[in-house]
Amino acid sequence: MGEPLYEDMAPNQAADALDAFIAERCPAMEQLCSIMTARGLDPEALLHGACESVEPVWEWITTQATELGADPRPLAEDPTRPTWPSWARHGMLVDPHPRAETIALVDGFTSYLAQIITTAAPHAHWRVGAHRIGCYPMLNYPVLAAEHHQIFLPAIPLYSVYQSAHGRDPMSGTEMLAHTRRTITALRGEGPVADATEEPLATVVAEIDCFDVGLRADLVGKRPDLIQRLITELADRDGVISIYRYGPEALVVDAPSWDETRLKLWLTLWLQRNLHTNG
Repeated sequence: MGEPLYEDMAPNQAADALDAFIAERCPAMEQLCSIMTARGLDPEALLHGACESVEPVWEWITTQATELGADPRPLAEDPTRPTWPSWARHGMLVDPHPRAETIALVDGFTSYLAQIITTAAPHAHWRVGAHRIGCYPMLNYPVLAAEHHQIFLPAIPLYSVYQSAHGRDPMSGTEMLAHTRRTITALRGEGPVADATEEPLATVVAEIDCFDVGLRADLVGKRPDLIQRLITELADRDGVISIYRYGPEALVVDAPSWDETRLKLWLTLWLQRNLHTNG
C-alpha cells in the first residue's frame, strides 16, 4: 500500500505527516458541510460550535455509518484509499474496513471536534505524538496536546464507526459528548484524566506465538468488572483464538493474524471508551 504507518516513521516523516494532517482540517470541515447539505440538513444549524452540538452531530454520523456498513474489498484492493485523509492512510486500519464515505465523515467530525476543543482549551496545540514510555500508542501520530495530555482526535470516532460497520454497539451521542468534555478537562490539566496520563492503559509485547498484555495497575481497583468485559469482547473479534488471564492485570492473547500495534490500539481505544461507562 506504499505509505508508512505512523509507528514506523522517522522524525522528519512524522513532522511532514503532522503538517499534512493540519492542512486537511479546513477542507475536511467543508466536505462535512457539503455532505450534510446534500442530505438535506443545514450545517450552520448543526455545527454551531457549542460543545453540546457534538451529541446530535455524532448521532447523525453514526446513522450514516451504520447504513453504509463495511467496504467488501480488502484494504489493498480498495481503489478509494488514495482519496482518504492522511491519518487514515498512515493509521492502523484493518479489514473489513468502513467505506470511504464513512471515513470522510470521521475526518470532518475530527475538524469540528478540534474547533470545539481548542476554543474551550486554548492552550492546546498540534504536535507529533511522543512520550517517555517507548510503547506509547500514539507515537508519531498528529495529536492535540497540552502539558498534561495528548489525543489523536480521529481515534475514538474511527473506533466507533468500525463498531457500526461491523454491526456492533457504536458510541452514542451522549458517550461522544462525555468523551469530548473529558478531553477538554484533560487538556486544561484538570481532573483525574490528566493525572492518569503518565502510564499507558495497556502495554503489549509480542512473544513467540502470542502477545503478553499488561493493563494499567489501577484498572481492576477502579472497575472490577472491566477486565472480564474486555476479555469477552476481545475474544469475539475475528482472528483471536484464545485469551488467558494469568494475573489481575495480565493477559496472554493468541491472535496469529494480529500484530502488536493493532492489539495495542484496540485495547487502548476499548478502555478509553469503557472506563467511563457503567455497562
